[in-house]
Amino acid sequence: MRKFGVSFITVIMLLFCSMTFASAETVLLEYDGGIHEYSGEMYALVVNNKVIDTPLEPIIFNDRALVPVREIFEEVGAKVNYIGETQTVEIFYNSDYIRMTINDNVAYINGEKTNIPDNVVPKLISKLGGETKTMVPVRFISETIGLDVEFDSEDGAILISDGYTMYDEDQTPTIDEVVNTQESEAQDDTADISVTPYICDVSYEITDDTNVRVIVTTDSDILGYSDFTLSSPERVILDLANAKLNVSEETISVNSSGVTSIRLGDNDERARVVVDVTNLQSYYIEEIASNMLAVNVTTKETASPTAAPSDETEQSGNVSVTPDSSKLIVLDAGHGGTDPGAIGYIDGEQILEKDLTLEITYKVKEILEEAGYTVSMTRTGDTLPSLTERPAQANEENAAVFVSIHINSVENAPEANGTEVYYATENNGDEYGTTSEKLATNILNRMLYYMGSTNRGVKTAEHAVTRRCEMPAALVEVGFITNAEEVYNMTTEEYQYKAAQGIAEGIMITLKDITVPD
Repeated sequence: MRKFGVSFITVIMLLFCSMTFASAETVLLEYDGGIHEYSGEMYALVVNNKVIDTPLEPIIFNDRALVPVREIFEEVGAKVNYIGETQTVEIFYNSDYIRMTINDNVAYINGEKTNIPDNVVPKLISKLGGETKTMVPVRFISETIGLDVEFDSEDGAILISDGYTMYDEDQTPTIDEVVNTQESEAQDDTADISVTPYICDVSYEITDDTNVRVIVTTDSDILGYSDFTLSSPERVILDLANAKLNVSEETISVNSSGVTSIRLGDNDERARVVVDVTNLQSYYIEEIASNMLAVNVTTKETASPTAAPSDETEQSGNVSVTPDSSKLIVLDAGHGGTDPGAIGYIDGEQILEKDLTLEITYKVKEILEEAGYTVSMTRTGDTLPSLTERPAQANEENAAVFVSIHINSVENAPEANGTEVYYATENNGDEYGTTSEKLATNILNRMLYYMGSTNRGVKTAEHAVTRRCEMPAALVEVGFITNAEEVYNMTTEEYQYKAAQGIAEGIMITLKDITVPD
């Protein structure tokens, strides 16, 4: 029988008794939108003979342990993603891929649907006022990917191992060996410890009438960043990987040299800095130091007034329109739930259409809402509304437009690529002041402008979701999940935002001509 080489008590002593044993004292936890008293046991956590310090200890739900996902699985070398828009947890470990959704007892293991036992679902939980953690059922996940799990009821700990740091009884290390190993790791492996950088200061400099320099400073080295632009409204976006905010103001007014404001936000995956601009000409990111970046923005000298776009701007250039929040936009992320849609592959990993459509749809929603429009979605998670329910929702909500977002595929033709948009001839009247064909045309033109993809044209098809709508409706095929280049592009944030920006602007252009009948 294998066992941990050092007892839990010994490890605790070596770490200056920094962890708390299991106890049944009552604490207040926040989850499911409320505050709850928890009087169950809270366990210490040991992964590969290392005590893990976390803002929320393992707890018991329905007689099963929930543990903080990132602390455990990154410790054994797994990659953990949390996608806030869809409340999805992803775990990549060796050749295994697990995907779960908050408060859903359905998990997907290497693409296969599996029910989590005992209805112990992943949850977002925090101690009252503390950091929110993504908590997952430990035994289900660990045993799925081949980790060993033991409950030490005497010492109040959950012990997890990948099998490589456990010893036979005759190979148990001495206390001195453990102390020397831990001291060596503390001195030599600090570069391997994941430290969350916090944005501690954001300032700006007005260089001249058309140039602004935004300086972002963190309290430790920046782990990585990405940058891109969006329009309608125009903004430059800087994302800092795995970073958090620690600033007093989340919106900084500038109102000079073409920059109106600087906005800050964060989630489980990154911290975001948004520079709101008017008439952007160019920008670049400057790496000042390991913990300091500058966003250098140049705007055009003459700001043009806000106006409805001409036919020329529908083909190219930035679009500027006056939003009308009274006109509802319904967005439909194709497939979902038990219907994955088309399936593609990147390095053997399955990519599902239903995931890509939801990610892109959320980005379209974000762009439209930031521009002042009102948006409704037919699905906000991994659910499967019927082909009748989707258009029925738009009709019942008296929407101005309906747009369904999909990813294309074709068998035995990996070279097929490009973007196309469909409308139904049965729903192409002009009772709303414009037609479904015009909506489809506007969306395709703007998508091609941002994405640079192959133009496969505006086409007709009697899709159930578009022909059953009362308002102008279009179905977008962003690209081909069966094309190696396009499936990779569609998994990246930058390309998804390009597609989303095109869809959003196509909708905006069309809305200026729409009058919703009483």
